[in-house]
Amino acid sequence: MTLVLVRRLVVSSALALAAVVSRAAEADEALAKAAVVVYNEAARESKTLAEYYARRRGIDPSHIVGLTCSPEEEIDRDAYDQQLAEPLRQAFEQNHWWEVKTGADGQKQVTANSIRFVALIRGIPLKIRFKALYPGDHPDPDTPFGMKNEAAVDSELAGLGAFSRQISGFLRNPYFRSFKPITDPDTDPRLMLVARLDGPTPADVTRMIDDAIAAEKNGLWGWTVVDERATQDPAYKSGDDWLERIVEEAGRLGRPVLVDRRPGLIPSGYPLNNVILYFGWYSEQAAGALADPGFRFRPGAIAVHIHSFSGASVRTADRFWVGPLLRHGAAATTGNVYEPFLGLTPMLDIMFDRLINGMTFAESIYASLVGISWMTTVDGDPLYRPFGENLAASTAGNPWRLYQELVLQSKGQPERLAGLLLQQGPKEPLCYEFAGLVLERAGQDDNALQALLKARRSGRSRDDRFRAFLEVLAILRKQGRTEEATRLIRREGGEFKDEPSRDLLETYGG
Repeated sequence: MTLVLVRRLVVSSALALAAVVSRAAEADEALAKAAVVVYNEAARESKTLAEYYARRRGIDPSHIVGLTCSPEEEIDRDAYDQQLAEPLRQAFEQNHWWEVKTGADGQKQVTANSIRFVALIRGIPLKIRFKALYPGDHPDPDTPFGMKNEAAVDSELAGLGAFSRQISGFLRNPYFRSFKPITDPDTDPRLMLVARLDGPTPADVTRMIDDAIAAEKNGLWGWTVVDERATQDPAYKSGDDWLERIVEEAGRLGRPVLVDRRPGLIPSGYPLNNVILYFGWYSEQAAGALADPGFRFRPGAIAVHIHSFSGASVRTADRFWVGPLLRHGAAATTGNVYEPFLGLTPMLDIMFDRLINGMTFAESIYASLVGISWMTTVDGDPLYRPFGENLAASTAGNPWRLYQELVLQSKGQPERLAGLLLQQGPKEPLCYEFAGLVLERAGQDDNALQALLKARRSGRSRDDRFRAFLEVLAILRKQGRTEEATRLIRREGGEFKDEPSRDLLETYGG
């Protein structure tokens, strides 16, 4: 009887696994059919990268389009029209990817579109500079953005099917706040989700492709890191509000969060490891812990730092944010090529919500954007679904998956969750840190201190032990117990003797 039961369980598990694999394969195939890949015939290695991406994603070679255009990151409006927009419209019509009707006024309109994703490959220009006079354009001096017509190539091409000569200001994004897949028949056929596979070197691009596909297969597990700005300025507070909602949503869904609510960036030397998602602001240049030479994201990570010019270039490894984040191992990011105004950047809480609930990277970004034909560049595999169905369901050796399971068991009760985590601590020391963070957010600082001290003394890696120690010191400092923090540093800080670590101990405990 027991043997029969075991066999039934094995068969049932195998069938469930097969069903997951089948659904994932069907989804991948549907996405591939709805995608085209665009490369620059005038740029070395662009075609090779396009073919590599199409092969890895199962995109038919007939969906690869080669254009001859400037290889520079910035181009003028005429070059955009002649080298990118018009040749692409011709390719779409010749390949019958969309249906176009011409009205009595001569205005064309896309009425059906089988292509919903466009992947631009390294070599395609990044941004379009301002043009003073443009036939058909009507600048609006009464709005702060109505006189601006510079744009990201990605965002401009997203509205290719609108056939609009209005280049000043932005186009309202019909996909904003959408929960539907872009392939849903009811979505506006004029819109396409355009992203690029671009970065400091061609090797960065191939790694981005490989990491995204591997993360889909194996699951993406680790820390979500949120770096708030701690501002009360009404003009900017919405940015922190987005980030705080990410913290709340991640906690509800069982995704452990490290949050820094202090002004400034997470400082250099801070022990970050196993980072899968990063959301922060507001520095023009990449700096702090995420720019440390030894820092690496988990393969498949998505990282976003808001700044007006975070994506002014994507091919430099040491300027702005997009390139450095990619160079430090992120698989996908987004940024602004020119000044966008905060309300027209991706609303990161919406992006996070769509992403964590299984939508593609491109869908998640575009659902968070009020407008297109604007300043946002989207850099990463548009088809990437890091939180779609995957096979990494076991908690064995996976504290992140274990945490998620315990969140579900605790039914939103922080004390119960902390108790369950503390029970797991002897087997998985990271659970002590999880418990400490849960208790601190529940306002139980003294219990949080006890859990974090256990994490500091039992963590498997130096980074885990050091981070827990800094979290202990931060709580003591918050409570005004600086003398106790000083004594603790003297007693237990001997492991962290290097100068950056000593500086952090003083910052967090002083």
